[in-house]
Amino acid sequence: MSSAVLLSRHPDLYSTRRLRAALEERWVPVRILHPERCVAVLQEGKTILYYEEELLTPPTWVIPRIGAPLTALGARLLLHFQQMGSLCLNPGKALAQARDKFLSLQILAAAGLPVPDTWYLADGSGLGGALEQLGVPVVSKLLAGSQGVGVNLIESPSAARGLADTLLHLQHELILQRYLPGRTDLRLLVLYGQVIAAMERRAGSNEFRSNLHCGGSARALDPGQLDLRLREWAIAACVALDLDFAGVDLMADGKGGYVILEVNPVPSLEGIEGVTGLDLAGQIVAALMEQASSAVPQQSSRVPVS
Repeated sequence: MSSAVLLSRHPDLYSTRRLRAALEERWVPVRILHPERCVAVLQEGKTILYYEEELLTPPTWVIPRIGAPLTALGARLLLHFQQMGSLCLNPGKALAQARDKFLSLQILAAAGLPVPDTWYLADGSGLGGALEQLGVPVVSKLLAGSQGVGVNLIESPSAARGLADTLLHLQHELILQRYLPGRTDLRLLVLYGQVIAAMERRAGSNEFRSNLHCGGSARALDPGQLDLRLREWAIAACVALDLDFAGVDLMADGKGGYVILEVNPVPSLEGIEGVTGLDLAGQIVAALMEQASSAVPQQSSRVPVS
C-alpha cells in the first residue's frame, strides 16, 4: 500500500498542513516525522531507519519541509530514504547544494545562467577588493538562510568592515553581492520541469528585501505570459541543481536583463497560494504520485532544457 512521509519539525506550518491535506484527500496514509527524531542506520549492508525507536517501513513518497538550520541532517535523511527505495521530492544532494548560496550560484554560472556579481570571503583579506569592485551600497548574505534572514544592505565601507569583522570572527563565511536597485523580484515555482505558478514580490516602504516574511507584498503573474527566457532560465536552474521542485527568484539587473538571485529547494506555499488562488499543494502531490506510477527512476525524471 502506498504511503507518504512529510519531514517537518513544525506540523502546524501552512505548507506542511496543506501538503498533508492534499495527500489525505487522495487517501494516502501520511506521517509527519520530526527530522531530529529519525535514526539512520547502516547495518550489515542494509539501510534502516528508526523513528523514536520504531522501525520504519520505507514510504512510497517523501516530501521534505526542512528548514535551513537542518539542511545537513535533511540531506542525509533524504539520501537514506532514497537508498531505501522511496521517491523523494528533491534528492538529498540537491537540497544541500541549493541551500549553499555560493555553491548554488557557482553551479548556475557553470551552466551558463545569469547570476549577480558575487564575492565569497572566508577571511577579511578580500574585503577591500570586493568593495572596490562592487561599490556601496552592497548586499551581504550568509551562506545559508531563508525568508530574508541573514541578508543585509550595507551602505558604507566602514559598515561593511564592521559586519565582516563580526561575522568572520564568529567563523561565518560571508557573501558580498552587487546591490540591484529595483524593489521587485519574481518568484517562479518549478515542478518537474514546468513553471506552475509565478508572482511578483515588492519590498515594503522601509525595506529592501522583497520577502513576504519581511513585510513585502505580492501579486500573481500568469506563467504563460512571462518572458519565455525567464521560464527557461528557471527550469534550467532546477535542472542544473538536480531539483524536482523549487522556487526560483529572479531580479532585474539594471541593464535590461535579469539575474537568478537564488533557488529555494523548500519554498513556502503560503504566499504564492494566497496570491494566485491555486491549489499548488494538490499539484505537487499529484505530480509526485504520477512520477511513482510512471516507474521511471528518480534520477532520470529531470526534464532537459534545450
